[in-house]
Amino acid sequence: MPLPTPRANEKKETFIARCMETITKEEADKWPDQKQRAAICYSRWDSWQKKHGHPEKAEK
Repeated sequence: MPLPTPRANEKKETFIARCMETITKEEADKWPDQKQRAAICYSRWDSWQKKHGHPEKAEK
């Protein structure tokens, strides 16, 4: 399963929690360290912001 991306109107905290849950369920063997999983999720958030603008301002 691919890693999630932020949804329109999704807050940062909500996305990070959803992303961490997805990685824990689907990819925990690939990234066993929780800090590494968190870094991946924060990186996805930052990349989204740079490319699309803040998801809370994105169109649905």
